[in-house]
Amino acid sequence: MDPKREQKLIRDAQRGNEQAFAELYNAYVHDIYRYILYRVGSTEVAQDLTAEVFLRVVEGLVRYQDRQIPLLAWLYRIAHARVIDHYRRAKRAGQEEDIDSVEISADPDLDADLMLNFQQQRIREAIRKLPSDQQQVILLRFIEGYNIQMTADVLGKSIGAVKMIQRRALQAMNLELSRQGMSSDQTS
Repeated sequence: MDPKREQKLIRDAQRGNEQAFAELYNAYVHDIYRYILYRVGSTEVAQDLTAEVFLRVVEGLVRYQDRQIPLLAWLYRIAHARVIDHYRRAKRAGQEEDIDSVEISADPDLDADLMLNFQQQRIREAIRKLPSDQQQVILLRFIEGYNIQMTADVLGKSIGAVKMIQRRALQAMNLELSRQGMSSDQTS
């Protein structure tokens, strides 16, 4: 979204214009949902957490100040906090959240879709094992498709820091996928 248009919509939404808020919501809800889904792996939980994010936005929008950072960066920070809260609640409740622990035996010649799904699950599992900052960089760069500059802006980090985090994350994922028996040619 054009930054000037975004700022106008924010000001209008702060004054109670529901249409302006709806436009902001529609512009960013899919990005936030996708980000959360990759972090939690459950569509139901991702939907709930996305709703929580936008509830927080409604509650906090009146205090939002333009600091020359896209609104999406603020939304990602809220989403990140909701994901952390979700895992804290799950840990306290003693719930097991790892649905990816089921082993699937598949022959790629019999069912390419099943094999692709299996590989995607392994990649998601490898992403979840990364430290939080590395997860964020991988998700923003390769799932959301952001360039280095936008990723740095969203995370409030320098380009060099994002590159270093990305390199470490990719190395860690490569090690994890190798440990799981996946070679790099299977993930491309």
